[in-house]
Amino acid sequence: MNGREFKDAMYDGLAKLLKALSNPYRLEIIEMLSQGEKSVEGVVNSTNLTVANASQHLQVLKNNYIVKSRKEGHYVYYSLINDEFLSLYQHIIKYAVSEIAELEKTLNQQRKDNKSLNAVSLDKLNSMIHDESVLLLDVRPSIEYEFGHIMGAISMPISELMSKLKGFSKDKEIIAYCRGPFCVLADDAVRLLSEKGYKVRRLDEGYPEWKVKQSESI
Repeated sequence: MNGREFKDAMYDGLAKLLKALSNPYRLEIIEMLSQGEKSVEGVVNSTNLTVANASQHLQVLKNNYIVKSRKEGHYVYYSLINDEFLSLYQHIIKYAVSEIAELEKTLNQQRKDNKSLNAVSLDKLNSMIHDESVLLLDVRPSIEYEFGHIMGAISMPISELMSKLKGFSKDKEIIAYCRGPFCVLADDAVRLLSEKGYKVRRLDEGYPEWKVKQSESI
């Protein structure tokens, strides 16, 4: 293999990986799987894709070493290949939001509309996490909380939030988090709680970002 053939082979392989990421549905699937493994049916329920479309996208991701699968009975479960890929994905998001003006504008408008512009960073959260005057709420579905959650967080799915408001003290500051910076569940929680007079902010990122940050600090 000469030098040109070597370069062509390497860049072709890299291009295939990047091409696998160049689809909005597959990016959303990656966000879903960063919360924990899911069956095809679980992906469908989270993304509103059809079973056929979800299966096709998952196969593309698997063929390009982005996800892995295991079979249990009649079901196939998918998860991200490893935390190294998750870290790479998070870096892509951070770069895109910081460098692409339209994405930054859209994100800020979403936060403004839901009264969540004053978000808490992960670094700030670490200094607040043991403060008894702070209540950390995980507003993802309970099954995602069970797969993994930020230390000290209470599971409070957004679907149950309004029915359990009486249990919250208005003397505490509430920090709500969900799947990541593009997840709207935390925005919804901030809007609902602020309208009821609670002191509330969202975490700027989510559980997967916290998980990676913890592993990097070890």
